[in-house]
Amino acid sequence: MKSKKVVLGIVAAILVVLCMGVAFLATQNEDYYTQIDNNWVQEIAPHGEMNYKYTLSAYDENGNEKDIVFETSRVLTDDAFLCLKVNFIRGVVTWAETEYEKLPAKVQQYYNE
Repeated sequence: MKSKKVVLGIVAAILVVLCMGVAFLATQNEDYYTQIDNNWVQEIAPHGEMNYKYTLSAYDENGNEKDIVFETSRVLTDDAFLCLKVNFIRGVVTWAETEYEKLPAKVQQYYNE
């Protein structure tokens, strides 16, 4: 009987640690930078306020490339630069337009002003 309680206690502790790890990962966002190319936008069946899907190459502050997919409610300004907040679990959580001069130096090398 006592060994069952110990096992249940260990299992419960493991579950708590796993839940805390997932919660931590869900709050960690990494910045990626991209430039809008409306040749790569797709109109999608509306869900919520999302009507369009972009699939673009984006770069982290070290210049590492990653293809990123995100949805928007409108077609974005062609050639605009974006800073995407990307979560490991949820994907793109927010985005904001930025200026070329504000891109990290290692990202600027992939784009023209």
